[in-house]
Amino acid sequence: MLRLSIPPIYERADQICLSIDESRVSWSGNKFSWDQEGFMKMLAELDPKGKIRLFEANFYVPTLTPMQNEVRQRNEIAKFIGGDGWHIQLDTDEIFLNFEGFVHYLQSFRSRRKVNIACPWITAYKQTEDGFFFVKPSDFSQIEFIQIATLHPDYEYGRRNGNFNVRSPFALLHLSWARSEQEIWEKINNWGHKDDIDIQGEFDRWKNLSADNFHTYRNFHPVVPEAWPALGFIAAKDVAHLMALPEGTIRLPLTKRKLRIENSIWVSRAKKYLRFKR
Repeated sequence: MLRLSIPPIYERADQICLSIDESRVSWSGNKFSWDQEGFMKMLAELDPKGKIRLFEANFYVPTLTPMQNEVRQRNEIAKFIGGDGWHIQLDTDEIFLNFEGFVHYLQSFRSRRKVNIACPWITAYKQTEDGFFFVKPSDFSQIEFIQIATLHPDYEYGRRNGNFNVRSPFALLHLSWARSEQEIWEKINNWGHKDDIDIQGEFDRWKNLSADNFHTYRNFHPVVPEAWPALGFIAAKDVAHLMALPEGTIRLPLTKRKLRIENSIWVSRAKKYLRFKR
C-alpha cells in the first residue's frame, strides 16, 4: 500500500518516517511475514530525494493492550521526527486525494490553541471484481473524521487527544477493509481494536457482503456502529483507477457552512454545556 500512499504526499513532505517493529511483530505480539529485500528495493524506487527515514524499534510491550501499544508507537514516532512543524501521521492504507491543497491549508492555518486537524475518511469496505463497496454517510454528522495533523503531537487513543479538533474538507481514501481475505483476517487479529470486537463475527460479516445484500448493512462499524451508517458502490477495476476518478465521484455531504459551525469553539462549548445540563 505504500506504493499508493507515498507518491501523493512525497513532493510536499519535508521528511517521511516509516515506523516498523524491529522484531516484525504486531501490537498483539504476533509475527508477520516480511520481505526485507523487496521492501528496500521499493523504498529506493519511492525515495529518489532521500526524504524517507526508517524508524525501527520495539513497539510491542506484552503488558500493554494492542491499543496502548499503538499509542506508544505513535508517540515514539513523534519524538523520532521532532521539530516544530506540522506532524502528519498517516497509516499506510490512507491515501490523500489532494495533499497539495492540504499543505496550503496548514500553511495558512492560525490558532492560539492546541488543535488537531481532522480529515474526512472515504472508507472502502470491500473490493470485488467490479468495484468497491464504501461507507456512505447521508449527512454531515455521519462523516467519519480522523485526526491527522498537529503542531503538538501527544497521542492518547490512536491519533486522538484532548486538543480541539478542526475539521478540514481534505478527504483521505481509506482502504480500511478493501483487502484480500487473508489480509483482513490478519488485520483484525492484530490491530489496535483487536480486544474491542468479535473477530470471527466481523470477518464473517465482511466475507458475506455481496451486491445482493449490501443494502442491508446498517450501522455496522465494529467498534462504533453508527460510524458506518450504510454502504454504497462505485465501479473501478483497482485502487489506481479509483484514485483517478473525477473529484466528487464519491460525494461526501460536506458544506462550507457546516464546517464553519463545527469548527467554532463557541458552538463546541455550547454543545458541552447543553450535555452537562441534561
